[in-house]
Amino acid sequence: LERVMAEGLPATPVRVVTEPARTVAVVRETAAGPADVARATSAAIARLLATTPLEGPPWLVGLFPIELAETFEVRAALAVKAGEPLPGGTFACATHVGPYEQISLTAHAVLAWCAERGHPLRGPIREVYVSDPAVTEPDQLVTHLMIPLEDRP
Repeated sequence: LERVMAEGLPATPVRVVTEPARTVAVVRETAAGPADVARATSAAIARLLATTPLEGPPWLVGLFPIELAETFEVRAALAVKAGEPLPGGTFACATHVGPYEQISLTAHAVLAWCAERGHPLRGPIREVYVSDPAVTEPDQLVTHLMIPLEDRP
């Protein structure tokens, strides 16, 4: 809120991208409402990285429902050679640069873009973590937010 009040709503460019299907290892964590998303996501990612051997550079993603209920499931996924399928397809995508605490601003921009163009909102919302938070300053973290698009008739 402080950032929006100081700088106004960010103009977030949204693009359409095609993502391949991937095979992933998945860890699930229950979030006790929207205020618990950061804790649940961190816990899921920590368990995933502790229990899944890396097979090259990591492709790490958070998966979140469109509607955040009183409790909901947060999933963390890591690309592996054998695991669960994660569908590919066409996505609305925006790049967030900055702290994870401000990702919701970029998510709202992508959701608004989809609504303005008549795309049904369906999930899960994907957060593809490009930067390693262990070695990247919070203001420089790069995350791609993606919402699946359906082809319209």
